[in-house]
Amino acid sequence: MRLSVVHPGGVATAIARNSRTGVGVTDNARRSQSIERFENAAKTTPRDAALRIIKGIERNEPRILIGNDARFMDLLQRFRPGTYWAPLQRKLEKMAKGS
Repeated sequence: MRLSVVHPGGVATAIARNSRTGVGVTDNARRSQSIERFENAAKTTPRDAALRIIKGIERNEPRILIGNDARFMDLLQRFRPGTYWAPLQRKLEKMAKGS
């Protein structure tokens, strides 16, 4: 028996837009900003994600990374395991600005 673990990055779905907020969360501007940030960052289409998963399973890959953002995170965590939060923060801020 083989096992493959999927590590998805941002997949362009409506998951953020359709998510519920926590109890007592009433900051609609902050929620809208989070949705917009996710939608700007989520570049992989559902079709491309599915095709990558199928390809990974067919090749018996133990780890299947979906999207450039997942590959970036994988490398960042491997090369800077204890200090990757600062570069990640900069990358997220840059993506949020649409750069």
